[in-house]
Amino acid sequence: TSSKPFFLGEYGADVFNTKIGREDQESQAVATKALTQEIVDHSSVKGGLCLGGFVFELADEWWKDDSGSAWEHDKGGHAPGSGPYPDMTFNEEWWGLVDIDRNPRRALSALGEVAIPSAR
Repeated sequence: TSSKPFFLGEYGADVFNTKIGREDQESQAVATKALTQEIVDHSSVKGGLCLGGFVFELADEWWKDDSGSAWEHDKGGHAPGSGPYPDMTFNEEWWGLVDIDRNPRRALSALGEVAIPSAR
């Protein structure tokens, strides 16, 4: 272990749930809120070591699955390690807090529900 502060460059969960074969905004919102709260709970502002993090990703990226089409919202993709909650599968084109048309998903609201730590 280390006592040096750290910053999470990317965190989040995709919205496509392969267990049910469709978009699952509730699960993405739950994961986004829980991960953000974990960062806040360990914030350097509160005496922890976490300097913060960036939610991955603002908008869906239809180009991410190179075996699919740039014109379709493909399932699948690849990334290192095991996948995120709830299905343990990386669906690389489905990580947006907003969809391809910039319509907000529930995860964006869930992110806003977490209080930002204050030094005061």
